[in-house]
Amino acid sequence: MSDINTERRNPFYILLVVVSLAFVVTALAYAVVPVLEEKARDAGSPPPASPIRESLRSDGWVWLLWEGAAVVLLAVLSMGYDRLQRGLQKTPSNITIPPGEPHTPTARGSDADPAV
Repeated sequence: MSDINTERRNPFYILLVVVSLAFVVTALAYAVVPVLEEKARDAGSPPPASPIRESLRSDGWVWLLWEGAAVVLLAVLSMGYDRLQRGLQKTPSNITIPPGEPHTPTARGSDADPAV
């Protein structure tokens, strides 16, 4: 029939994606908005005052630091949650390679010394 995946979803992953997207948008705005304002001033039509642009100009680097820290924190939480979920899963009952001495492949068809 149909295989229903009962594995729980990682709640930190979607947060990581959203915060990472916010970081990229903020970084682009921090880099591009001043250039666009300068071009508008050079063209003779200064842009209207905007509290968001003013805040980005003065505190954009702080926004980027906080968002970067959030990306790192959510990435660590996401990886830790995945590792925890993997550890809690049952081990498979059919092991394909029996435990014991590790298998070392032999060189066949080559000039390797068989006594070694």
